[in-house]
Amino acid sequence: MQTAHLAYRLYPLAIAALLAAGSIWLEHLTRPPESAASARDSQSPDFVADGVHVTGFSKDGTLRYTLDSPHITHLPQTNMTGVDKPRLQLFTQGQRMWINSEYGEVTPKGERVDFTGDVEAERDSGPKEPPLHFSSTKLTVWPEEQRAESDVPVRITMGATRADASHFAADNVFGLMKLSGKVRMSLPRSRRNF
Repeated sequence: MQTAHLAYRLYPLAIAALLAAGSIWLEHLTRPPESAASARDSQSPDFVADGVHVTGFSKDGTLRYTLDSPHITHLPQTNMTGVDKPRLQLFTQGQRMWINSEYGEVTPKGERVDFTGDVEAERDSGPKEPPLHFSSTKLTVWPEEQRAESDVPVRITMGATRADASHFAADNVFGLMKLSGKVRMSLPRSRRNF
């Protein structure tokens, strides 16, 4: 009789344990798989656009820069915007400079563009001078500040004049340039040199 009384008292505990185990099992079955799905979601863009044209103006309303790309992707995790085949044009004092590359990354507020791949740039010169041409595999540009840097080898040509350097910096993309590291220059001979 006492065994029946003990079983009667343990019966509700056994039912509660079974219900708890069933709840855990159901929750486990309905939970989405974490490994592959979570990894995919962490790299998912929240914005994608094709055929993009961005225009930036200075405070006085004059055209400062344009950025064109066939495809851009924004990743919310880093808040960076990836730009395929970017073409950036900078304008100041009637001069124009363009920069192309295979890929670019734009910071959240657009204050910096990191170009990578085959980076090519060209700056308009005066009417009697050939344009200045820049090539490298990496270039960082601050469009508003009109400044640029590269910490990898660069080549700059202007007509027959050529300069190769390990590092490059320009305080004003249309003016002062600083070449550093291993620098080699090739200057054409002219009658003025004699």
